Amino acid sequence: MIPGPETVKQTGNKNNSPQVISVTSGKGGVGKTSIVANMAILLSAMGKKVLVFDADLGLANIDVMLGLSSKYNINHLLQGDCKINDILIEGPAGIKILPAASGIQELSALSYEQQLTIVNALDNFQGDFDYMLIDTGAGISENVLYFNSAAQRIIVVVTPEPTSLTDAYSLIKVMRIRFNIKRFEIIINDVLSTYEGKDVIKKLIFACDKFFGDIALDMLGSIPHDSNITESIREQRAFVEINPGSEASRRLASIVKRIDSINAPQESGTLQFFFKRHIKNREKG
Repeated sequence: MIPGPETVKQTGNKNNSPQVISVTSGKGGVGKTSIVANMAILLSAMGKKVLVFDADLGLANIDVMLGLSSKYNINHLLQGDCKINDILIEGPAGIKILPAASGIQELSALSYEQQLTIVNALDNFQGDFDYMLIDTGAGISENVLYFNSAAQRIIVVVTPEPTSLTDAYSLIKVMRIRFNIKRFEIIINDVLSTYEGKDVIKKLIFACDKFFGDIALDMLGSIPHDSNITESIREQRAFVEINPGSEASRRLASIVKRIDSINAPQESGTLQFFFKRHIKNREKG
């Protein structure tokens, strides 16, 4: 049984607007995509309707990680070959996944026309989901920055490795300078102890406070190192389903409960709102 509250009937989003959360990282290899997949499953077990948008365009893997396959992907949508509902695939616990396209170089930077195509397609989902989780790429590419700035909330995944910490700070710095985003939520992954997780967030807070006095970092929690997580990836299954009683699964379940208890910033728009505002600004320019 997946850890978390007893599953209830899924009723959809009464506010007709999904909460849009990007899950991002400064560098690859920190477990971001695995966290997104397992978060989605845990939210679904709580009775939430969840859409996972694989926004790692050109290097997609969330569907592969869960052992799923799709005839179509987002590239087919952008080429006009199919509608967005043709792309959606159903994953574990009833989550829905909008897969990206692996190995297609031209998707590494969205054009104006591609942005317009995506926003028109996503309008069809208004009210159908409680959460839209955006699994971004790693680093500070234009696509990563674009999707992060589109979200209502940004979760940064970081590990205790010095390079992960440095790159996470670089990502936060760029988001602050370019988009004036001052609030970030943090998940520390692959820690050896609770103390190590607290040490990582202290270092990140110190770096942000040193150069920006107005950045708020909210630590959602830490996930311990667990060799079974690597095994679950090999098996193309979610670790919260294979080992629901493990410490890693219980910790992530607590993080998901915390995420669900926090209201999205009212001043932020939905993903569709951001896309439309962005396109409107470009038209003015």
